[in-house]
Amino acid sequence: MHASVLKYFIEVASCGSVRKASERLFVAASAVNRQIHKLEDELGVELFDRLPTGLRLNPAGERLLKHAQETLHQFQVMRTELDALKGERTGHVKVAAMDSFFEELLPSAVEEFLQIFPAVTYTITSIQPMEVAQLVMTGQADVGLAFVGRVPGGVKVMSKARLPIGIVLPPGHPLADHASVSLKDCAHYPFLRSSSHPVISAALSPEFAAFWDDMEPAATCNSTPLLKRLIMGGKGISCFSKIAFIEELKRGELLWRPFELPALNELQVGILVPTQRVLPHVTQNFVGRMARRLMQLEATAAAL
Repeated sequence: MHASVLKYFIEVASCGSVRKASERLFVAASAVNRQIHKLEDELGVELFDRLPTGLRLNPAGERLLKHAQETLHQFQVMRTELDALKGERTGHVKVAAMDSFFEELLPSAVEEFLQIFPAVTYTITSIQPMEVAQLVMTGQADVGLAFVGRVPGGVKVMSKARLPIGIVLPPGHPLADHASVSLKDCAHYPFLRSSSHPVISAALSPEFAAFWDDMEPAATCNSTPLLKRLIMGGKGISCFSKIAFIEELKRGELLWRPFELPALNELQVGILVPTQRVLPHVTQNFVGRMARRLMQLEATAAAL
């Protein structure tokens, strides 16, 4: 069986859904579904129980999953051994990213990359958005993921997506009925702050920077997962891009509203790389895969 078919099967088994698997694979759901049915026809047995809540492996599927994982692992090991002769599948990838990327996008990208390049090692650092470019410029990171505005010399934006910051709040909150939210609106409710420093520069929006500095937050915490739980628990509202909240927004567990400030609504996130040095082949490959995932995320977020 072809390696890509096994990969499709493993992903569907992991997600319990053809649609979710297709999103992670960046392949049309119809193509994934077709390959699963083709695999079942070839083996002469169904591999999943089709339930109202999704797909669940049956005993035959569980047996195939074990075989598929072992086979795909050995296949990747073989590819690594062959390509290591050319120096194309080994190396070290250094990434610096703002915390929101650690919820789904970055873990999924690294997980995919580990399957294809198992010999690659990583240094992945969570850092405040405005500090990411500096790490890329100084060589402490090869790849940066953050909001992009004016980037310093020695750094360029390889790919970007419109994923502006807005207000994240629970359903039923008084601001939920607003199409957009002003900073004055936010001042009337408990606010959860992700950092003592503004997430964007005062040059981009002096009004937002002043609001950030002047507020008396209900809590300041640099952990996105913890802030997410506090918001869902009704402890306050917070300011984020949709990056870290895609699944909660899909399920209606949280809501997102844009700010009324045009500068914030035009804000983009991007992939930053250095201009003064050539990245290794494996890092360039990582950047390309991250760019595709970022485009997919932008389309998903726009529909929410």
